[in-house]
Amino acid sequence: MKKILLPTDFSQNSENAINYAIQLFEKESCTFFLLHAYYSAPSSPITKTVMQNNLDEAVSSLQKDNKNKSYDFKGILMTDSVVNAINITFINQGIDYVVMGTQGSSALREVFLGSNTLSVIKHIDRCPVLVVPTEYHYQIPKEIMLATDYKHAFVPAELNPLTAFSKLWNSRISIVHIATQAILSDAQLANKTLLKTALDQTDYGFINLRKQDTLANTLLSFKKEDKDIALFAMMRTKHGFFDTIFREPVIKTMAFQTPIPFLVLPMLK
Repeated sequence: MKKILLPTDFSQNSENAINYAIQLFEKESCTFFLLHAYYSAPSSPITKTVMQNNLDEAVSSLQKDNKNKSYDFKGILMTDSVVNAINITFINQGIDYVVMGTQGSSALREVFLGSNTLSVIKHIDRCPVLVVPTEYHYQIPKEIMLATDYKHAFVPAELNPLTAFSKLWNSRISIVHIATQAILSDAQLANKTLLKTALDQTDYGFINLRKQDTLANTLLSFKKEDKDIALFAMMRTKHGFFDTIFREPVIKTMAFQTPIPFLVLPMLK
């Protein structure tokens, strides 16, 4: 039984992310937790009762409209920041994935998604976070792109959230490396071997790219050339590739630019 956390502010964008998750996991038995987090402000015209009613209605509608008998939907309302609410729910419920949109409704963007999407990606460090672009229409992930600089020694458990999708949809994993030096170091070569071992039971291949102006644009250009790629993945490492791509001035975060869902894998060691 998979446990999927779906942060929502009841906007079209968060609804789109929810619909994506429902289709992505259709071959699994799942409990979906709809989480609405908010800051309580005395001047706010929206009361906690109204928010609870909105959440109850959303859960009831999903439960009623969904035809998958292996799905269950539950609502969670919390007065807290999104990051804290997600972390608390992850611990309390044993969440397997967080699936969220890239933007919130204009009225709630400052206190919910929008810029906070980046905060979730950076600070939810023990659970896979899957970010779904605005208005993205679901397609079966025939190919998954995993970007890496081979500077992290992968362990199989870190890749389980990714390989699970590969096995679920018979997806090929394309491991993309952007060359920033002439040859790989001994440590990088060893980490590449570990990656091969971790992906042994999946269909995978290695691709080397020449860097363009930025790492992000290099990856996005490759995606445009390969139409089968429907999911982008990256390990949330403490140093190296992940930090570099999120510091690049061209994109505040790829979560706001990528045309396909973006899976951030947690580092477990």
